[in-house]
Amino acid sequence: MEMAETLFRLSSFQSSMSASISLILLSSLCHLTQFSEAQTPSRRMDPKQLEEFCKNFTVGHPDAMEFYSPQYPNMYPKDITCFRTITADIGYFVRIDFRDMFRIEPPGTDSKCDYDYLEIRDGDQGYSPLIGKFCGDKFPPIITSSGRSLWMRFSSDSTIQYTGFKAVYTFIENRLSNVPDIGKCAFETGGFQDFIGTANISVDRIDHAKTYDAPIDCVWTITAEKGFQIYIQFPEYQLDHPNDCHLNYIQVFDGKTDEEHRLKNFCGSVAESVTSKTSDVYIRFYAEKSGINSQFVAVFTAMRVLDGPNAACDPETEYDCDDATCIHPDLVCNTIRNCKFGWDEESCAEFTGNTMLDFSASHVIIIIFVLAVILLGMCAGMMWNFVRKLSQDKEELAVSREKSLAASGASLDRLNRHLPPDPELPRDIPPAPGGRPKSRADGSAGSLAGATSGGHHMSHQTTDSNGAGCYVPDGGFPFNSKF
Repeated sequence: MEMAETLFRLSSFQSSMSASISLILLSSLCHLTQFSEAQTPSRRMDPKQLEEFCKNFTVGHPDAMEFYSPQYPNMYPKDITCFRTITADIGYFVRIDFRDMFRIEPPGTDSKCDYDYLEIRDGDQGYSPLIGKFCGDKFPPIITSSGRSLWMRFSSDSTIQYTGFKAVYTFIENRLSNVPDIGKCAFETGGFQDFIGTANISVDRIDHAKTYDAPIDCVWTITAEKGFQIYIQFPEYQLDHPNDCHLNYIQVFDGKTDEEHRLKNFCGSVAESVTSKTSDVYIRFYAEKSGINSQFVAVFTAMRVLDGPNAACDPETEYDCDDATCIHPDLVCNTIRNCKFGWDEESCAEFTGNTMLDFSASHVIIIIFVLAVILLGMCAGMMWNFVRKLSQDKEELAVSREKSLAASGASLDRLNRHLPPDPELPRDIPPAPGGRPKSRADGSAGSLAGATSGGHHMSHQTTDSNGAGCYVPDGGFPFNSKF
C-alpha cells in the first residue's frame, strides 16, 4: 500500500514538473515570437483602410458625444495609429469620462504603456503637456482640459489585441475666465527660400500677452515640394532667459507636431542649423511673459536630395551644392549661404564685396569681445613686464654704483695709510693768525707729501679757527681756478 502511494506521488510530481516545463517553454516561445515580430517592420496600411479603421476614434458618435477605440466593440486592429483633437467653444473646457469598457494590452515589466496605449495631452498639438498614457484594464480618471482642447492618440503594436474602450466627452463652461480669445498664432509659408521669425508676431498679440499674463505660443508651417528637404538656419537668435527651458524656447518638428517627430529644442545661447527628412517642417516659438522679448530670425532653403551616386542636379533649373543636394539657381550670389558649405556664395564674393560674417550677430559680438579682452590682457602684461624690468635694472645700477664708490674709498684709504711722510716737510705747521702751532703728530691735522719726477712741489695744510683743515698747494692756486 505504501509502495503504491509512493509511486502515485512520484507520478504526480513528474506530471506537475512536465506541465511547468511546458508552460515555461510555451511562454518563452510566445516572447520570442513577439520579439521577432516586433523587430520586423510593420506593414504600411492603405490610407483609405486606415481612415475606415480609425473612424470610431476620429469621428465616433457626435450626436451622443461619444468616441471609441478602432472597430469597437470588436477587437482593435494591430499596427494602427489614430489621432483626434476635441476642441470646445471659447469659454469652455473639455471633459472626458470612460465608461462600460476599458481593456487595452497591459504594460510591460517596467509598468510603462509601450505596446498598446491611449495618449492624452492638454492642448491641441502633440507637443502639448502630457496628461497620461493609459493601458491595461484600469479605467482612467475623469480628464478635464486646462484650455479649450485635448489631443489624443491611440496606438497598437503587431502582437496582441483587446476590445478597447468607450468614452464620453462634454463641454464645461469656464466661469472664471476673463481672458479674451484672439485665436491661434499660426503662420504658413513655402517656396525655395523665405525668412520667418518673431517679427511676424503682431503687436496686438504681444500686448495681449503682457496685459493678461499669457504666454506667446506660435507655430510656423513650412511646406516644400514633395521629395525635397528643408534646411533651416538661425542668423539671429536671442532668448531673454537662456537655459531656462520652461520660460522660452524654439522647437523644430519634422513631418508631425508630436514628440516623436521633434528634431531640435533650442533653449540655450546658440541655435545651430537643422535639416529635415521630410518636406514639411513646423517651427514653434514659446515664451512666457518674462521672456516675451525673446527674438529670432530663421531662413529656410528647400533642397532636393540626390538619390544615388549617379544622380545629378539639372544645370538649367538647379544649382549643385557639391554635397548631394540641389537648390534653386536664383539663390546663387544672394549673400545668403543656402548651401550647407556655402559654395553658392564663394564664387561671387569678390564681385559683391559682401562679407559672409554678420557683425550684428550675438555670437560674433561675443567672439570679438573675447578677442579684444585677450589682446588687452596681452598688452597689459607686456607693459607690466617692461616696467618691472626697468625697475630691476635701476636697482642693479644703484647697487653697482654703491659697490664702485665703496671700492674707490677703500683704495684711497689704503693709499693714505701706506704712503711714507716727506722728510723735506717741516715737522710743525705754522700757526694760523691768533692760533697755536700744531705738530704733524697732532690728530687734528693731516699731512700729505707729493713729489714729481722733475722736483718737489710742496703743499701744506691750513686750518681755520675751528680746527678744520684744507689742502693748499705751494705757490697758491692757479689764477683761473674754479671752486
